[in-house]
Amino acid sequence: MIIYLPPYSPDLNPIEESFSTWKAYLRHHAVLIRASDDPILALLDSCGCITEEMAVSWFQNAGYVVE
Repeated sequence: MIIYLPPYSPDLNPIEESFSTWKAYLRHHAVLIRASDDPILALLDSCGCITEEMAVSWFQNAGYVVE
């Protein structure tokens, strides 16, 4: 039996929404990141802009059941 998968849809992929949020954060704080002594550390700190509540809502929007 062959099961065909639907074409790729960024609307159904929660990681796309997280990338969008992270990139918006980086654009908004670009001056601070460039002025940082350690830009890698600044990038790692920026990962904190994504909260658990945001991630849960992205999965729910994609049709996943989150308990």
